[in-house]
Amino acid sequence: TGGTKENPTYSSVCQGDGHTEAVRVEFDPAQISYQELLDCYWDQYVGPAAKCQYRSAIWVTDEEQKKLAEESVQQAQASGKYDPLPVRVPVEPAAEWYDAEDGHQHRLKKVW
Repeated sequence: TGGTKENPTYSSVCQGDGHTEAVRVEFDPAQISYQELLDCYWDQYVGPAAKCQYRSAIWVTDEEQKKLAEESVQQAQASGKYDPLPVRVPVEPAAEWYDAEDGHQHRLKKVW
């Protein structure tokens, strides 16, 4: 997600077409809040990535998610937890979703 090219391939993503390898999280707010999902995100965040297809971002679907996500980015930066690296996590509107090619689906299941 994040790019403008229709039907991106792994190769085009790696070459910097603007898309990013991403995980789409579908959730039931009655079971877990968006804020709890953001907390999980920051628990695994390790700093800026070296390759364009691995850039960190938070894609949002509405204004409430945008507000919470932007606040979480500010809190992460202010926490000092990731110093000396800057927290570079843009909050962007969710765009068209493209599934990865079959060879890249459920990758952890395939390598474990």
